[in-house]
Amino acid sequence: MDRRSKAHWIAPTLLVALACSQGEEQTSISMASSAVEAINQVREREAAALTSEALEDLPTAYAADVVMMPPDEPVVMGQEASQTWFADFLEMFVVNLEYTSSDVSVAGDWAIERYTGTVMLTPRAGGETVTETIKGIHIYKRQSDGSWRIVQDIWNYDEARPAGEG
Repeated sequence: MDRRSKAHWIAPTLLVALACSQGEEQTSISMASSAVEAINQVREREAAALTSEALEDLPTAYAADVVMMPPDEPVVMGQEASQTWFADFLEMFVVNLEYTSSDVSVAGDWAIERYTGTVMLTPRAGGETVTETIKGIHIYKRQSDGSWRIVQDIWNYDEARPAGEG
């Protein structure tokens, strides 16, 4: 094969390879986009469950082996322990949680979300409602059924909270 016929063969092959790699990139972007969409829904279900005190809905947001790191408290491990933690918290406060920003990065079956939000806490024992700005990290894992669940949850407040106020 002379150089000229090699060039005629190589150029189309390179174009096909380039087109295939761009197709894979588009597929990857599309998959990441649908993962981010699903993760956004999980985050909103979590906020809705806490705001409406529907703790039975939290398992749709948290994995069975979730690890939570609430501010100024010991680590909470497992879905049952997390539900107990939230139940205890909701005994003290009426919660209104709204996420205000989210930045999600997806890598395969894992995703990391950096978020901010506003939480209004009204003491059940009486007193003024406190509005706090929160920030945190959610780590998600795609489950065997294809759904996304939070496996790690760490958050804190922009300002230090008085002892015993969550």
